[in-house]
Amino acid sequence: MKQVFRIFFTAEGTRPWAVLFCLLLAGFAEVISLSALLPTIQAIASEGTNSAGSPAVVLIHDFMSKFGIAPTLPNLVIVVVVFFALKTLLSFVALSYAGIAIAHVSTTLRRQLISALFNARWSYYTQLHAGRVANTISGDAAFAAAAYFVAAQVVAYSIQGIVYGLVAFLVDWRLALLGIGVGVVIAAALNWLVDVAKRAGYKRADRTSDLTKFITDLINNIKPLKTMNRYDKLVAQMTGILKRLRKALATREVARQGLAQGSELLIIIALGVGVYLAVTIAKVSLAELVVLGIVFFQVLSIINRLQKFLQQAAENESAYIRTEELIASAVAARETHTGTLPPTLTKECRFEDVTFAHEETPVVRNANLSIKVGSITVLQGGSGAGKTTLIDLLIGLHMPDSGKITLDGVSLADIDIKQWRRSIGYVPQELSLLHTTIRDNLTLGDTEISDDAIKLALDQAGASDFILEMPRGLDTEVGSMGAKLSGGQRQRIALARALVTKPKLLILDEVTSALDPDTEQSICENIAALRGQYTTVAITHRPAWTEVATHLYKVEKGSVTKAHLPRKAKVPTA
Repeated sequence: MKQVFRIFFTAEGTRPWAVLFCLLLAGFAEVISLSALLPTIQAIASEGTNSAGSPAVVLIHDFMSKFGIAPTLPNLVIVVVVFFALKTLLSFVALSYAGIAIAHVSTTLRRQLISALFNARWSYYTQLHAGRVANTISGDAAFAAAAYFVAAQVVAYSIQGIVYGLVAFLVDWRLALLGIGVGVVIAAALNWLVDVAKRAGYKRADRTSDLTKFITDLINNIKPLKTMNRYDKLVAQMTGILKRLRKALATREVARQGLAQGSELLIIIALGVGVYLAVTIAKVSLAELVVLGIVFFQVLSIINRLQKFLQQAAENESAYIRTEELIASAVAARETHTGTLPPTLTKECRFEDVTFAHEETPVVRNANLSIKVGSITVLQGGSGAGKTTLIDLLIGLHMPDSGKITLDGVSLADIDIKQWRRSIGYVPQELSLLHTTIRDNLTLGDTEISDDAIKLALDQAGASDFILEMPRGLDTEVGSMGAKLSGGQRQRIALARALVTKPKLLILDEVTSALDPDTEQSICENIAALRGQYTTVAITHRPAWTEVATHLYKVEKGSVTKAHLPRKAKVPTA
């Protein structure tokens, strides 16, 4: 219950107090409408003043006298109808707003999550599964928004229950206490089903997340799995996850039906007992019996609906909590940089005695190297030598444990890191193009990138010829992760994507490691032609790059040593 109200009052971008105010006004209107119902029925039944001393009759007479309205039958009917209509209208406004706010809640949660993820430290991503993020954005955020709406309904029916209880006290306090007592007993008797639904909801959320993560891994590795026909065992593992998910869903459904049918049975029993006691012991009049019957039924019905909504909230709150937890973890891992100076690169990037360790594992040891402007600097070494970590330090994804990295003599720690990254062109080893057109893969949504800039980047990357041969040219769909293109074509598009913004620094991370020698040689020649136009750093273990390098560094076990080029690079001038 506590979580339900917390969701309602803390969901960002909603107006809980405005909704609450409308619901309270609706409650007041309902009190007036129901209070007027008793004297109305008395007038119809011609019971005279049998219940003249009833607090409900006194309340409505005082209310009408303040406005100079005589308590005649027509006026009483008008009061009942008008205030009931007002109550309905106010409830409609409040809950309609809450319903409309569902979209806002889901989009706000998604926006917060994406923003938090992209602002997190790089080390945070090494332990984050893409499947969990996909499941949260596509599924949990929607369930979380539903949890908000259910919470709003719980608040609405809670207020309505209080209103009916108040009216019952105004008519006959003895039966009001009886009704509340019976309602509490029914709620207590069935509350365990709400707890069952809550636990099932958390299990559903976790099992769905597990399933999404598993399927994401399968799809990302579908080619080798299919090629080697080794997916059967993994599919069997997925069947186990599906069984656990099915069990959670079945438990939830049993709890739902148990609550629905059990509450109806208890309500009928309670109504029968209540009517019997009202007639035989309380000796209420016919008008009071009718009003109390309506109120008593409504109180029990509201308790029934409240429990159903609480059950729904319990099922959905897990998605809200899981989404909040993921956002909170990303926010806690927020990348912090205090640098404010604009980056310049007119002379060199320099590493000065840089040391870095992943937790307790040393990766870079007292590295010293210089990357001259306009040069092609090659970092060569075996797998795990520390080459990529050096680049991650240069990008600012990691900060040195000791030593410093400078741009034109200014420490990277003092530079605005986001501005610096915007001036970098990066081609990763593991290429993953967006499942969209070539144009969109080049611009990445930046509408300010002109067609001339795209054409120049494609020419520089050696990609113009094969794109011109495609029927739809730049509007050709590349498929999932670029699967419709060859490895060399994907590599050239990735290179053009890095060049299209005319970066100050071009970083190539093992860009030809999976290519044949002829394609590798062709790409090396493309890079060589860019000497002087771009400052390029190439990470590689392939010897072909030494032919185009202007500076060569050997990286081994985190140590960096400058190496002599085997022969003068045959590099065309810019």
